[in-house]
Amino acid sequence: MPDVAHPAAHERLMAALRASRCGTWRWDVPRDVVEWDEALCGVYGIPRHRAPRTSREFVALIHPEDRERTLATLGACLAGGGDLDYEFRAVVGDRVLWIYDRSTLVRDAAGRPAYMTGACLDVTDRKRIEAELATALEQQRLLFTELNHRVKNHLQMIAAVLRLQGARQELPAVRAEFEKAIGRIDTIADLHGRLYRDCRVGDVDMAAYLADICDGLRRLVPPGTPVAVECTAEPVSLGLDQAVPLGLVVNELATNAIRHAFPAGAAGRVRVGLVRQGDACVLTVADDGCGLVEPAQEGTGIGRRIVGALAAQIGASLTVEQAAGTVCRLAFRPA
Repeated sequence: MPDVAHPAAHERLMAALRASRCGTWRWDVPRDVVEWDEALCGVYGIPRHRAPRTSREFVALIHPEDRERTLATLGACLAGGGDLDYEFRAVVGDRVLWIYDRSTLVRDAAGRPAYMTGACLDVTDRKRIEAELATALEQQRLLFTELNHRVKNHLQMIAAVLRLQGARQELPAVRAEFEKAIGRIDTIADLHGRLYRDCRVGDVDMAAYLADICDGLRRLVPPGTPVAVECTAEPVSLGLDQAVPLGLVVNELATNAIRHAFPAGAAGRVRVGLVRQGDACVLTVADDGCGLVEPAQEGTGIGRRIVGALAAQIGASLTVEQAAGTVCRLAFRPA
């Protein structure tokens, strides 16, 4: 440790070290002599006369579970290192302290270790806060998982009740409307599962999200029907408030195209795309069949109203073009 000749300067240094819960040390490596200043004794809560005088006495203070790792770190520094920083637990009586040590090795003219000097900081409070935060995050994760599980179960229960009610309907048109409602609930449940299965609460990777949705849409194509579902999306990240409505729009429009745009087993493609155009994004759902829009005789047009409401929810402009199929575009600004 450096000598402080002036008593006032020494006192100011010690006061600063004590205030920061920090202290300094020096280890004469060839003679194996350890020196602690009074501030470091205060960090450990050890009287000056009981401070370690040798490396063996210092090692005895290290928690048994951290001792091997700490010795390996110090050994590597002596063998070829210079500066060093590491953390370990120290056991003083019935107290366990977390110590952060920043030190440096000085070598003699022959390159042999001459002495090490450094400063130790009490980081026990920081480690306690980190542990409490980790516990809180784990509890949040468990609660989040339980909430998602319950939401999925409730949606499945609602769909099951609608299936029972729909089965009792005598009119085919009414039963068809029940099936559409059930399909939309199943879509929401499926989207919820995709978005939350990894406890994701931040932005959604829309390229992966839309590709996942299109994988599910391909299962709606009747076996043997030559209808392809394609997805091309640029890397765009959106918040859940925009990602969920867009996912529902894709499901609504693409499902309708698969069911209505290719009559009597006709071949064709349903294309889903997402691109950036300046500050905006454009979502496209298109087919090369007879159209995405529900024919009047097939229902009440509720699908069109759902898509319009979802577009309005995220402030998107919706356009529909009929030419060699149907192209629906939603232009919006990422929030």
